[in-house]
Amino acid sequence: MKKLICFLCAAAVAAASAPVSLAEEPPEGISAEAYIVTDDMGGVVFSRFPDKKMQPASTAKLLTALVAVENAPLEKTITVKAEHTATEGSMLYLRVGETLSLSDLLYGLLLASGNDAALAVAELVSGSTEDFVGLMNAKAAELGMDSSRFSNPSGLPDEGCYTTARDMAKLIAAFAANETAAKISGTRENVCAGRTIVNHNRLLNTVEGVDCGKTGYTKSAGRCLVTTAKRMGRRIYVVTFNAPDDWADHAALYGAAFARYGRVELGGFLPVAQHIVGGTENEARITAAVVPEICLTQTEREALYSVTYMRRFEYAPVRAGDFAGRTEIYCGEKLLFTVKLYFAESVASGKFSGRYLSAAGKPG
Repeated sequence: MKKLICFLCAAAVAAASAPVSLAEEPPEGISAEAYIVTDDMGGVVFSRFPDKKMQPASTAKLLTALVAVENAPLEKTITVKAEHTATEGSMLYLRVGETLSLSDLLYGLLLASGNDAALAVAELVSGSTEDFVGLMNAKAAELGMDSSRFSNPSGLPDEGCYTTARDMAKLIAAFAANETAAKISGTRENVCAGRTIVNHNRLLNTVEGVDCGKTGYTKSAGRCLVTTAKRMGRRIYVVTFNAPDDWADHAALYGAAFARYGRVELGGFLPVAQHIVGGTENEARITAAVVPEICLTQTEREALYSVTYMRRFEYAPVRAGDFAGRTEIYCGEKLLFTVKLYFAESVASGKFSGRYLSAAGKPG
């Protein structure tokens, strides 16, 4: 088999690409004491005091839910005990003696923000609140949430419960990547064990692309909100703590963050032809089933490059539709696309010309 050869291409982006409006500064009037906006490339878009330790309030329930779906089946059930209902704040209003599945409890946890549901989830998954909190902190450490500590599954105020906007951005990214957790969190309304519950997250209905997240409030923490939105194939994460006008904050931050992107067609990073030896033509055109597009900032465009894996040449005959190789398109170190390449045309065998192939694989 002929050796695959790697070709590096740092192609210029087509001039016809949509213009990008770089938002160097965050929008004015953001009410949050601390906030961060990050993107799916791992970059920080905007921030204010992102490493300040803050109380998470009920946004901690994102971690509770993520730990639960990773450690127990949704159909597992628990019978409600009196200690599950002995809490304060927002409630699902569990009744002692009723039996609920983990699925029901998670809807009650993420939509209605039930603190009683949080206690029931903890015991269902781990047998005790203390053991479940251990799982929460282990998961936080796994996600790189190095400035966070959790002491209960509900986020109620406690000296041992704190986080940062930067850490919560890591959490919402992992949470959104979990299909089960994200689906529950993004549900507008659900019937949970005979109760009709409505999601507290109004951004699901008012801001384009928002598909999951969690609200939070206590008197000491203020209004807290962690959400994520996807537009134009790109995902943004927004975390605000102690934000009196958090709904407006998130809308404004999403608007400014997504305004930085412009659509880029990546055909310029793909090879156009392959050299053919012993054929009626010296080359055959190359095509791709799909020419990828993506929305990028100007800075991201400048970091684009591609690596193509193809043979140095092909012997005739080749047929249209045969596999020719692949191109990987990168932005910095992040792989964006792997594009399969095919011959766009057939080349028949020609008469042998008497030429030979050198040891280097080139016609001699």
